[in-house]
Amino acid sequence: MCEPVTLGLIAGAATSFGAVGAGATVAGVAGATATTAGLSAMQALALGASVGGTVMSAGSAYQQSQVAKQTAQNNAKMAEFQAQDVQKRGEEEAQAVQRRGAAIKSAQRVNLASKGLDLTYGTAADLQDQTDFFTQSDVATARTNAAKDAWAKRAMGANYQGQANAENPLMMAGGSLLGGAGQVADKWYRYSGKGA
Repeated sequence: MCEPVTLGLIAGAATSFGAVGAGATVAGVAGATATTAGLSAMQALALGASVGGTVMSAGSAYQQSQVAKQTAQNNAKMAEFQAQDVQKRGEEEAQAVQRRGAAIKSAQRVNLASKGLDLTYGTAADLQDQTDFFTQSDVATARTNAAKDAWAKRAMGANYQGQANAENPLMMAGGSLLGGAGQVADKWYRYSGKGA
């Protein structure tokens, strides 16, 4: 199947050439013929050009809407990829925080044990508990921040998908055709003498 712009060129050319010949039908103009409507060759050519321009405009509107739809779909996919990346990096950061916390706790235990303190009682135990608490708090913060960022990316992706769903190439082309058909009909009406 031809693309809409090619169809427009063919329709415009066929209409223009057909209108010049005796008894040829002017496409899309209520089936009136150039000879029976009393149109001059120049008027018929102008009508043909209007028809071709209308079809080309509709084809262009269709293609623009298709591109907008595909772009929005691609943006939605990219937003999801970004969300997954944010979550992955957040989990990597959380694991790094856990490793640093474990290293700090190990160093504390070595230092406290070297001083002869009981690691399971009193200040030594409290210090280790605080280290565990703040480590887990930092881990939770890293994961929460990543989840918030991922949510924002997914919300953006949902907006893009909504834009993609709202794009209707056929509706855009149809609107362009209807607008152009009105202009062609108006010209034909004036050229045929009925508008006077």
